[in-house]
Amino acid sequence: MVAGVRIRPGDGSLIQIDPSWECLALKSQGSVVCASYTTPGQGGKTVGRGTIVVGGCNEPILVVECAGTFVGVMSKTQSGAAFTWTLVTEAPGATVNYWVFDTTDVAQMAFILTKGMRFRNPASGRVIFDSRYKYLRFLQMINLDANTGETNVAIPVTSAYGVSICNSGFYTAIVGGPVGGGPFWQNNNSSFVAGVRTNYNGTVTLKLINLITNITDGPNNPPPTGLMGSRKFIGQIVDLRNY
Repeated sequence: MVAGVRIRPGDGSLIQIDPSWECLALKSQGSVVCASYTTPGQGGKTVGRGTIVVGGCNEPILVVECAGTFVGVMSKTQSGAAFTWTLVTEAPGATVNYWVFDTTDVAQMAFILTKGMRFRNPASGRVIFDSRYKYLRFLQMINLDANTGETNVAIPVTSAYGVSICNSGFYTAIVGGPVGGGPFWQNNNSSFVAGVRTNYNGTVTLKLINLITNITDGPNNPPPTGLMGSRKFIGQIVDLRNY
């Protein structure tokens, strides 16, 4: 940082405002009910599915909270300044609370005041920090493989937090081969999305949400088997106190 602001609170932590980076502030918040949805195709599982659409965005980040079941992001699409997230929950009918953060120029002002503290990028003139907004506060990074069983991850808070999901973690496993030496073959096909559950005991839990499982078979040469996609869950623990 060549120029900027550094503030050291009494607890020894560091607050740094760098003109080459833009802070992301709260733009919108709400909740969505993920209604019952059966994945199309043979062996499709019944899960919950919901959609969040937010317009007027630049570079939005979605933060979710769901204590009752696992939630994952199936897809994120953009049409102009509008962004759409499609969520999947392991249990149908689950309610997911969400917060969307974006750059200051499109965020929602939290404190309607005529005075405050504001910083701009000297090269572009864009506002990078304004004390009248509520800014995103990361507490911890998660970058782990999700599995069909539950994986608990320790975090530094027990309440008032959410998880920013950075990828869909869409993953397909095809396992099988010749039966009895051939020529017939049998494959087990399963598809998943990496999900997270927000607990209130100092942990979050990761798990693959099963979307479809089926068995295919036939004569002659079997189709390829293997793993496609990624079961990696990448996200951040976000402090949501006073949001």
